Amino acid sequence: MVFVAGRIAAAIPVLALVLIIVFLLVRAIPGDPAVVLLGPGATREQIAALRDQLRLDLPAPQQFLEYVAALARGDFGLSLKNGEPVLREILLRLPATIELTLMAMFVAVLVGVPLGVICATRANGPLDHLLRLVSLVGVSIPAFLLALLLQLIFASYLGWLPVSGRTSALVTEAPITGFAVLDAMLRGDGAAARSALAHLVLPCAVLAAFLAATLGRYVRNSMLEILGEDFVRTARAKGMTRPRVIYVHALRNALLPAVTILGLKSAEMLGGAILTETIFAWPGIGRYMFEAIRNRDFPVIQGTTLVFALIYVMTSLAVDFIHGALDPRVRRKML
Repeated sequence: MVFVAGRIAAAIPVLALVLIIVFLLVRAIPGDPAVVLLGPGATREQIAALRDQLRLDLPAPQQFLEYVAALARGDFGLSLKNGEPVLREILLRLPATIELTLMAMFVAVLVGVPLGVICATRANGPLDHLLRLVSLVGVSIPAFLLALLLQLIFASYLGWLPVSGRTSALVTEAPITGFAVLDAMLRGDGAAARSALAHLVLPCAVLAAFLAATLGRYVRNSMLEILGEDFVRTARAKGMTRPRVIYVHALRNALLPAVTILGLKSAEMLGGAILTETIFAWPGIGRYMFEAIRNRDFPVIQGTTLVFALIYVMTSLAVDFIHGALDPRVRRKML
């Protein structure tokens, strides 16, 4: 409990620093939000009146103190563009981003870990070289290019998958949990579930590609190091089968650094979600943030960035707990 309390306490100044930096950076973005909202034909009087209404004419320190005071009350402010509460809009879109990110993480682990194990157990063989080349391509290819290629091939040419969106336009039922696949399953609607899964495939593949390739490379390197350790040679000398040595003894220890990479890279996927959600018209907070940046919507930018930072901190804490589950030495420090 002391360990958990210490990590939570350490996260508070990190979030505070993120809040200050984002507050300053969004105000350094070129362009006046009032001009963006009113359009180029607005008069000076109209712009001044809107700036006064939105309290943009106040000194930056006063704006910051008012914003922090509102945050303490759980108020993320109102969107400058449509006047909607930012927190409510984020909560409406958050399930879409979480659904996409979790599915991408699942696919990345499902592909990356076996890829790393196969490469390590067949080191420097033809299959190892081929899989390493594939992982290198996965790490190197830009996300936007991969997204456009997948849309072009599987949506435009082959017509197998939808090009954008989250569900079919025919699915009109109100959401239950906000997770499209889960909602369709709870309603017993097989067609809606298949539609939601089909819409997930392409954006999930884009997000999972980099993480799967990175995870595979780390698992391979860790496995090669672990397979040369004394305890592995001892296990082989005792007559243990090759699969038991690899998957029970070696892989368990090789996963420790991989878990750290998985946690850090999965948090970075949230940044990739901004681009991916925009390209695939996915209604998550990444796309919401992109539109806010384009519209100079300060409260939305600050709110979404704070949520991203909070998720990153929570992911880091979850990685520590997983480390404790895999490594008794870490677990003893946590008690």
